[in-house]
Amino acid sequence: MPTRKDLPSNPQDAPGDPDFQFVLQQLLDAWKPVLDEELRRAESAERLEQEERKTPFDCEAEIALGNRILERFFTEDVAQRLLPPEARQLLGPIDRWRWCYLHIRCCILFGWLVCRGPRTFRGFFYYLYRYWLCIRGILGIAPVGRPLTAEETEDLRTLASEAAAAWKPYLADQLASVEFPLGLPEEVASGKLDCLEGEEERAALLERIFTLDTARALLGRKEFEAHVAEPFFWFCRCWCLCAIRFGCCLARAHSLIEFVRCLRAYRECLRRCFRPIHCELHKPTGCTEEEPNPNAGGLTVTVVGTASGSFFSHYTLEIRKVEGDPCDSDLGWTGGPGVAVYPGGTPVGSAPVVNGVLGWINTTTLSPGSYEIRICVHATQPPGSRTCCCITFNLFKKMVWIERVAGAPVATPPGPFVFDAPIVNANPGGVVVPVGCCVTVKGSAFVGECNNRKIKCVDLRYGIGFLPGPGMMGFNPAAFFGSLLAPTGPICYDPPDEALKRAPWNQIVGRALTTRFVKTTITFFNTTITVYKLQDFCFNSLQLPPCPDSAHACHSGKYTLLLDVTDTLNNHYYDTQHVWFDNKPIHAKFSGLQGLPGCSDMDLSKFVPPGAPCGTPWPMNALGIAYDEYIDPADLSYPSDNFDFYQLVITRQGGPSYNVPITPTLGPPMFGPNPLHGNSRVGDPGTRCEETIGGCPPPPHPPEVAGILTQLDLRIFDAVCAASLAPPFAPPPGFALQRGECCGYAFQLYVQDKTWDDGGPGNCHHLWTPPWAVCICNDLPRQGPFG
Repeated sequence: MPTRKDLPSNPQDAPGDPDFQFVLQQLLDAWKPVLDEELRRAESAERLEQEERKTPFDCEAEIALGNRILERFFTEDVAQRLLPPEARQLLGPIDRWRWCYLHIRCCILFGWLVCRGPRTFRGFFYYLYRYWLCIRGILGIAPVGRPLTAEETEDLRTLASEAAAAWKPYLADQLASVEFPLGLPEEVASGKLDCLEGEEERAALLERIFTLDTARALLGRKEFEAHVAEPFFWFCRCWCLCAIRFGCCLARAHSLIEFVRCLRAYRECLRRCFRPIHCELHKPTGCTEEEPNPNAGGLTVTVVGTASGSFFSHYTLEIRKVEGDPCDSDLGWTGGPGVAVYPGGTPVGSAPVVNGVLGWINTTTLSPGSYEIRICVHATQPPGSRTCCCITFNLFKKMVWIERVAGAPVATPPGPFVFDAPIVNANPGGVVVPVGCCVTVKGSAFVGECNNRKIKCVDLRYGIGFLPGPGMMGFNPAAFFGSLLAPTGPICYDPPDEALKRAPWNQIVGRALTTRFVKTTITFFNTTITVYKLQDFCFNSLQLPPCPDSAHACHSGKYTLLLDVTDTLNNHYYDTQHVWFDNKPIHAKFSGLQGLPGCSDMDLSKFVPPGAPCGTPWPMNALGIAYDEYIDPADLSYPSDNFDFYQLVITRQGGPSYNVPITPTLGPPMFGPNPLHGNSRVGDPGTRCEETIGGCPPPPHPPEVAGILTQLDLRIFDAVCAASLAPPFAPPPGFALQRGECCGYAFQLYVQDKTWDDGGPGNCHHLWTPPWAVCICNDLPRQGPFG
């Protein structure tokens, strides 16, 4: 698998080398019988087609074919002729390193098998398992014809975990390419994107898997400990990586010229194993933008370069502010977890890298400015030796994201960098919440500052519906037509008084995006000065279109917010946020007690059977309407169905209040999560908000109807029986009536939905009914010696 970095600068460096010619001839001789055999089987197209129909694909046959070719080609003589002089001197007689030679055959076979066609991760792991079996077979410990031991099972799990960790950066890069496809036409047209695209990533993927942990899992603990002390163990590891690349290259070779290229790249790879440990850094440099990186959990810059050489152990990445100290000075450097992220998720760089991605530096919490990155490559021999390289760059911060709407945070994970991450209630976590009334949008809107690139303007707009985000197919900034910053418009750091507007306190980082510049004067030590300060405000969501369609009536429905930040070079940086806006009204009405005529007093004796015992409930239905209109009448699921709860409170005139338990039946009582809350709509108001908005037809709805809010236990009004009630039915002291006593009571119904504004859940979307008053008389028979 020769990549751009593998191809030698001078293609004529090998033909005169007798060792190269010998190995190339052996390679061709090994492949020729296979090709001849296939040609003999294909004497006629009809005969070949008949054989194909009756011959299913056989995984074992594929592996047997690879072994047959390698047995002919990769002999001990070929292996030794391929090696550079330094390797032959290091290894010595082949009896010392025959285990390594046989291991390399497995490496070539694995590369050949895994690159013969596109592989899913599961398919890749199948061939990794066969590679594991190949190595265990060489050592005479392969689990053939017997169950796996606990240690072998654990080794395979280690391989699976390491392979998964190595694949994640690869998949993240592929996903990023799919999500940001707009630059591909220019790359193709310029020749930057060609048929070699992906080869370096494939090679890096294979190298990330073969860490020291996987070496232990491949060989087994006992064999690993026996071989790791060998002075040439590091070279066997490097040789294996070259061999995997070689096998992969052979699998993709389609001509004799490509076989030559594969062999030349293989020998060049082996030579590189014997360079002294060395490092080079190519990126970042100049004005470098940070980018979202899910693997790092924040914003990063990518570090590209080389960390390789003989006796390679590992490498580390660090960063510090540029302050004039030499590269080899250990002052000011920071690295380690949370700062440096390495391919495969390892704590250090565990595999050599040649002109590839060395890792990522997390820049989320860094301020703009000049920084330097250092890589140190460590060797096993002599112990403690290292070589370090540095590179300087200017960090261009791009903090453009929405993180809260009406106090409700963006769900994390996936976090504000994912365009369709919802606004949620953090407690309980992950529940999507609509917002309404007056809302403050918070986040960050800052870009800069290098090469005279700095923030110019900030705009915050909305579009109707859940629209695609930046980098997604169909994303169109023009679809966001309404402003949340009206009437003053975008926040611009431009003349007049540009320098005053760029004061540090006017940076929008982790604060309200719904803000505006206000020019003011302040007195400081008897001196009056003029300053600009950002003044925050909340956006009145009733400014949304009243009724653009049936799914967005009454200033409500699905909307997408767009944060649009421009720099002084007129580059645009975007973030979007999906939001449910809810400005549909709450309806609450207490309609009275069932069976009690309006405007009449209530005598308990008329509603309690004579001689009714205190141990049995005295039920009476409380009637009313507790209704919240659906955000989208065609969607009856949450969050369009945004009803939260209602509760009923009775207050004695001049006395305490009683929270009525909400239950459809008193015997036995049936409660929801909160016994004092009703969690379902009751009744119907017989109206919809569209009826008050011109040109906005309301959906069909029934006439006004009251429903049963709860069954009320009349024992709460009788001081004799109230004492026998247990919570939550027990009224507070002084609430019940003595027999023969009358008093006025006020009933009030409270209803709220789950919509948030800047006051929190239900702050503006709640409603109390006016007091519904009634005089209640406890005319039940008196008890006692004088009753």
